[in-house]
Amino acid sequence: MSRSYSIGLRIILLTIVVSSALCVVGVRRYPLRNARAAEDLGSSARSLGSFRLEERSGRTVTDADLSSGVSIASFIFTSCPLSCPRISGVMKGLQERLAGSDVRLVSFSVDPEHDTPAVLTEYARRFGAAGDRWWFLTGSKSVIYELIRDRFQLGVEKSTAPPGPDSEAFIHSDRLALIDHGRIAGLYDSTDPLALDALVAKARRAALPGWVLRLPSVNAALNGLSALLLLAGWLLIRRHGKAAARPAPESTDPDAIATRSTWDDPLVKGHVACMLAAIATSSLFLGCYLLYHFKAGSMPFAQGGMVRVAYLTILLSHTLLATASVPMILTTVRRGWRGEFARHVSIASLTFPIWLYVAVTGVVIYLMLYHLPAIELGSRSFR
Repeated sequence: MSRSYSIGLRIILLTIVVSSALCVVGVRRYPLRNARAAEDLGSSARSLGSFRLEERSGRTVTDADLSSGVSIASFIFTSCPLSCPRISGVMKGLQERLAGSDVRLVSFSVDPEHDTPAVLTEYARRFGAAGDRWWFLTGSKSVIYELIRDRFQLGVEKSTAPPGPDSEAFIHSDRLALIDHGRIAGLYDSTDPLALDALVAKARRAALPGWVLRLPSVNAALNGLSALLLLAGWLLIRRHGKAAARPAPESTDPDAIATRSTWDDPLVKGHVACMLAAIATSSLFLGCYLLYHFKAGSMPFAQGGMVRVAYLTILLSHTLLATASVPMILTTVRRGWRGEFARHVSIASLTFPIWLYVAVTGVVIYLMLYHLPAIELGSRSFR
């Protein structure tokens, strides 16, 4: 192993150690705070089923209307003195936080006999509900209760307590439901700020165009391809070096070896092609990466414990070395292009292991972030 390769590997190891120490301290000082009651149903997402209700505007709303996009649902009734004004206040906040997205808000009345479209219109006005972004639904009580109990799997019933300022006529859940194209994808506690943050992030992501949601997979593929091109280019130039050294095995001077080779050597041409392709692939990755985060924002890592430390260590070391590798790659290419082969070999031996580490860890980060089992959040009871 050349001295430059050794230095590159030492830099990688040192970066990993420093990143690990920083992440251990950071995780201890700022532990993962899980939402008390938030559940991403994942593959267990339930179909909303068919229904037909009336919106406050008088228009008919069916399951087809909620199957064409992403919605956040709440359950309220307009004469409620306690929980419903708070829930609707939370929904108003979500309306503001989700401005500019395609996420719709939907409030189901659990007292449809009283909550006519006219009553709901007045109630919606109190909370500044935008007619095109926040729907209030009423209709058949049996249809609504079946939806809540059988589809959302939440509790709702008429209270036996006498009506008053400190009691509610209906007992119902204060949880919010994420409806992703007609499927109930998650349930979130409206009293928990962390759960609400998770809901907003999940809703925004679910409402993104399909091509944006596929970008992380594309980015991982580009990182993997870059790693393969780097290895192929490295193997080709190693074979060229061994072949060029055979006539004069006593010569170890890179410039002497380079003098005996030409740009027409198939191994050299293959090496150059692989490395230029790796640069193009990495550049394309960077463009796709920036585009994805511009559209989707950041994806939080939900796992805790040592898995979180490992992920953050890989992420931090990847980020630091990716930043450092850019000027190194440019310098390597410039020296090779100018024919400064001794200096090119010296910097290339340092650049190669770092660049390869960045490409491989890019794939690892994707797998850990998007394919590790989701952390279990909160209670399984939503009644």
